[in-house]
Amino acid sequence: MSKIIRPSNLEVNCIFPIREHPFYHLRLTFRLEGEIDYQIKQVKVNGQRVRDFRTYHNFSVLKDYCVRSGGLSYIVIRWNWKNGEKLNIDISGESKDGENTLSLKCGVKAPSQGGYWNPAWEYYASIVCTETARIARQNEPVHTSLAVYGDRIQDPERELRIVSVDPESGICREVPSQVTEINHFSTDGLEKDPRDEFFSVRYQSTTTFQLAFYADIPAQSTRIYLAFYGNPKAVLPNYSGILKVEGEGLGLSIENSYYKTLLSPKSGAIDEIHMKMGVNQVFSHHLETNGALHWNPGLYAPPRQWIHASDWDPPANYEMISGPVFASTRRSGAFQDYDKESNVSITYRFYERVPWIHMSSKIEIKKDIAVKALRNGEIVLNRELVDEFAWRLANGKAGTMVITDGPRHPEHAKVLPPDTPWTCFFTRKHGCGLGMITSKLADFCVDGGMPKIYNRYSYLQWGPWVYYARPLVYTFASNNPGKLVHVPAGNIYYEEMAFVPMRVDPQNLDFQNLEHLYIKLSKPLDVQIVEDTDPRAPEGWMPPVLVEEFEEMDD
Repeated sequence: MSKIIRPSNLEVNCIFPIREHPFYHLRLTFRLEGEIDYQIKQVKVNGQRVRDFRTYHNFSVLKDYCVRSGGLSYIVIRWNWKNGEKLNIDISGESKDGENTLSLKCGVKAPSQGGYWNPAWEYYASIVCTETARIARQNEPVHTSLAVYGDRIQDPERELRIVSVDPESGICREVPSQVTEINHFSTDGLEKDPRDEFFSVRYQSTTTFQLAFYADIPAQSTRIYLAFYGNPKAVLPNYSGILKVEGEGLGLSIENSYYKTLLSPKSGAIDEIHMKMGVNQVFSHHLETNGALHWNPGLYAPPRQWIHASDWDPPANYEMISGPVFASTRRSGAFQDYDKESNVSITYRFYERVPWIHMSSKIEIKKDIAVKALRNGEIVLNRELVDEFAWRLANGKAGTMVITDGPRHPEHAKVLPPDTPWTCFFTRKHGCGLGMITSKLADFCVDGGMPKIYNRYSYLQWGPWVYYARPLVYTFASNNPGKLVHVPAGNIYYEEMAFVPMRVDPQNLDFQNLEHLYIKLSKPLDVQIVEDTDPRAPEGWMPPVLVEEFEEMDD
């Protein structure tokens, strides 16, 4: 005869999103007497079946949704409980031999705080942000993507809300966010494959978009942010901020509380950086050619002229995004006079709450070419504005020099490794500097061959100006400047940098802010997305579409 087990020591807790379970959930704790293990077959809350749950024994997760006799057992159930809500829980299971059944039934009233943020928003995804580099993050820009069922959301820009969850109280606080790059995948028009028994669940209409917000994470800690959506009556949020974008076309002015940046109206390159922060100095070049501050990428394959992205007038393609979290510009196209051989893109991101400007660039060689110079990472300044240079030594400390103490152009004043984490032009007279952080370098060949690198390093030069650049393929400033190096089609060079206007104490030089920012940019937060299980999702394993079927290996 079947025996029904009903634990009498059952305890229920309503818990807000935490690191271990980053969603609203119920935790049932109990002890089972005897020696029989059970498998949970069904979980219901207020009469509604719940698929998202996990079972644990003595704080270790168990497979196959089992609970074990002896010791402490608990079941974690994802449930969007509301403050003060009455909950009726009904859980059933059975022993492996089918001779005994388990029944867990109880009622509980949810606490008066820590519950679901706002029931007007029907769905949410948990964004789990973890700091692993031992540096506290404050106002850390977070970029991630979300992919949600198309019928769950109508207008992501209007509906989406990001809230932070206080790890002690569970109180939620809305934080400014920005939605970009919205794309829709629709199943309309898909021809059903009668051989595919999973066709109806394999292909679901999906809305995908990029999401940005600021996170505050203590060192070596995790914080939970919830992305709420699914409110067709939501109005477009109006986040007040200090990021100001003015102008038209390429010649924009972008300003926050740290700086005001002017972009060239011809090329869209950074032309001037007006530093605030009580210093009120301008970093600029304006001495030769296009006069920009940020020049590269650049290419020189004579007899054609040496050309830089800052020489575009205008670039072939241009995109601009502006919002409460960041503004960005993206320019792309071929170098002038190198239409068949090159494709280049440069993206700037300017943030409301941080004092640095993010730059990413890509150089793609589309057709074989012989070059004297292929360079990136170049900043050019008028020498009257800065007179000293700093760089990160291998031990993490700073090396410094008076710029004119090094050899004058055409010789290099200073040569550094290409992946030097940070450098800085500065002046004690005005107590300021312009830092340059190299956070990512990547070179590859699309056909799988070795990328072409020749004389790769970084260097400082000075004349009426000062500049810092990173050659990728370079014979121009060598003892054999007549050589041209073959660079085959398919080579791609990618870089990420940050430009940092910063205060400098003339009496106590300290570049730790650049060191910390380098660590932050090169070791970003670990960001994971945790979502609920939609009723349309298959109950079990859905095999992929493969050329040849195979069986999953059993234990």
